[in-house]
Amino acid sequence: MRLKISILLLLIATISKAQIWQNYSDMKNIKGIAVSDSYIWSSTNGGILAFDTKENLFETISKTAGLSSQIITSIAIDKSGKIWIGSFEGFINVYDPMDKSLIKINDIANTTKSQKQINDIYISNDTAFVSTDFGLSLINTSSFTFLDSFLKLGSFASEVKVRNSIKKNLLYVATESGIAVQKPGAQNLLAPESWNNFNLFTDIKVSNINKIAFFQNKLVAATNTGVYSLGENNIWNLIALGNTDVINIYTFQNELLMVTSNELFSISETNNAKSLYSNANLTLTSVIKNSTGTYIGTNKGLVKITSSESVVLLPEGPTNNSFINMSVDTKSNLWVATGRDVYGIGVFQFDGSSWKDFNTTSNPELVSNSYHNVYASSEGTVYFANWGRGFSSYKDGVFNNYNAKTSDLVGIPADPNFVVIYDLKTDSRGNIWMTNLQSASRKPLSVMTPEKKFYHYEFKNPLINENEIIGNLVIDQNDRKWFTVTVGDRGLYYYDETKTFENLTDDKSGYFSRNDGLISDEITSLAIDLRGQLWIGTNQGISLIPDVSKPKITNAVALSLRSQSISSILVDPLNNKWIATKNGIYYFSSDGIQLLEHYTVENSPLPTNDIKNLAFDKNKGILYAGSDYGLTSLKTSALLPQESFTELFVYPNPLYIDGNTIKLTIEGLVQNSKIKIFSISGEMINEITSPGGSIAFWDGKNLDGNYVASGIYIIVAYDSEGNNTATSKVAVINK
Repeated sequence: MRLKISILLLLIATISKAQIWQNYSDMKNIKGIAVSDSYIWSSTNGGILAFDTKENLFETISKTAGLSSQIITSIAIDKSGKIWIGSFEGFINVYDPMDKSLIKINDIANTTKSQKQINDIYISNDTAFVSTDFGLSLINTSSFTFLDSFLKLGSFASEVKVRNSIKKNLLYVATESGIAVQKPGAQNLLAPESWNNFNLFTDIKVSNINKIAFFQNKLVAATNTGVYSLGENNIWNLIALGNTDVINIYTFQNELLMVTSNELFSISETNNAKSLYSNANLTLTSVIKNSTGTYIGTNKGLVKITSSESVVLLPEGPTNNSFINMSVDTKSNLWVATGRDVYGIGVFQFDGSSWKDFNTTSNPELVSNSYHNVYASSEGTVYFANWGRGFSSYKDGVFNNYNAKTSDLVGIPADPNFVVIYDLKTDSRGNIWMTNLQSASRKPLSVMTPEKKFYHYEFKNPLINENEIIGNLVIDQNDRKWFTVTVGDRGLYYYDETKTFENLTDDKSGYFSRNDGLISDEITSLAIDLRGQLWIGTNQGISLIPDVSKPKITNAVALSLRSQSISSILVDPLNNKWIATKNGIYYFSSDGIQLLEHYTVENSPLPTNDIKNLAFDKNKGILYAGSDYGLTSLKTSALLPQESFTELFVYPNPLYIDGNTIKLTIEGLVQNSKIKIFSISGEMINEITSPGGSIAFWDGKNLDGNYVASGIYIIVAYDSEGNNTATSKVAVINK
């Protein structure tokens, strides 16, 4: 059952720049669970997933909403109802569902420790016991101050990894070395002699302890060989599921719930284990129970068990978090390729609100799920490159497959039927060009005409043989093909068939390497901008060919990216450049000289700095950034201009002038619009020019650079020839 998500947005958008962030990730892989009055709270690799048991819907909290991290590893609820959230990087966030506020505790994340993961948060009275990869920390839940940190627990090694802790008169701590127990009467727990130890293999004859809890007033431990209870004379006794790896346990009243990889068990006073749920297709991770049912966290959603049924609850979202390649079609649908070989799970489609999967199960006409590249052409066809089965096209709900069996494409030398299409693009005449990885025919560049006829081309100077690895492809405004070779004679190649597929005598080709000025011959990405310039991303920064008709390389652009590996280069409708790296996203002016923004995990909701791919919706001005942790979108002001004026949309209205940086956004412009601002009496206040797209901004100032007085102002936009106009009004309140 896939349920609707209600998204909690805690950050205020910067309206002046029309920038609104949103994260989209697979939140079905649940790590831990906590329960409040009407919500089941789950920690995932995409943030926090909250299931409303009354309304039967999901809500999410992600980095968009202010979380310090997207990789959430632990979750707990204090007595005031606040949600305590621990992350892989050591961040602790405290979220208040009442006012949707968020408090950040960064002390652990800011330490110099190499491993800082928050493994568990246990709350008792006014204290949060935080289990980390290097010890146990105690935090006051009211003041959010650290009370103590225990790094040496008895005879265990210093900074031992702590799995979880629990307090019942004494403090009990499960670690990777065993269990540490506070000695009766001990007050100074910083002193190692204040702890007793139960060592693995000797005191408790197991090799791993996953979690401890209390059941029937006894300490119990979930281990790799069953559930053990601490009895008299400090002897550990097996009480359930011998020789079974018990991943998690949870006590509810007189019942102990026990989680294995595929099954949920229960024991009560009788100590006879009873199976409550089993599913070989799911990996179980955690369990919790309240009056509405039993809830199991799994790798594929939240399972709800009642006396009458069990149901898997799925939040809306992508099927996984692998966004290695993306493209946006003419209808603003985002298409996502998911991977190579066994890692590919088909193709996603995202329409801005809902996700749809295309794979061999939903679409048996597809020959494989190993789609690693996707390209949406301007005429409406979407092409999917496959790792081994050629490529597929999709239009009007129909798939067509092109591979060694259905075309004359030739695959790799070891298996000519194994056709790997690395990249594909269409030219101005609707031909689809593609790079064929290690083609046994030594013809790595192919084209399919609109009539479905194929032509294949070889390269002899330098020779591209069947052992060389061909890569990315772009086509310039003159239909010249530019592509890369990443293994062999590495560098940049071009080819121009001069619009005659069969006549090879007039064809032109060429090659550029480091000797020709490339900053590096390890090329990672290519892009043609709106001026026809070729941008070349490498593992050492960016090179540029300003005039592709007279190719000459310069490296005097994006100098701040020197020595950085470029993952993706994207050109927006204003001809500005968005560049993905392992250090976040860089936003440059059209000439690549001025760095406008640099987005990282520190100053934006990006889940990681390692961005794999970028795509852009020109109709809506949305930038999409893909990573191994899901998708992030950014609403920008770079929209395609309107073909003609219809209606101007101005916001915020009223415009408050109070010393902040908020500007008036004017949306609905044609290309190269000019805007004049008039007072209600007809006096011209200011004149501005649009950046080139559908949006322009007014800072509330007059021609002298002073803020205008409160009042009503008329916005008049007109095209470059002054023939077409559109008007609107805005109220200005000068505080």
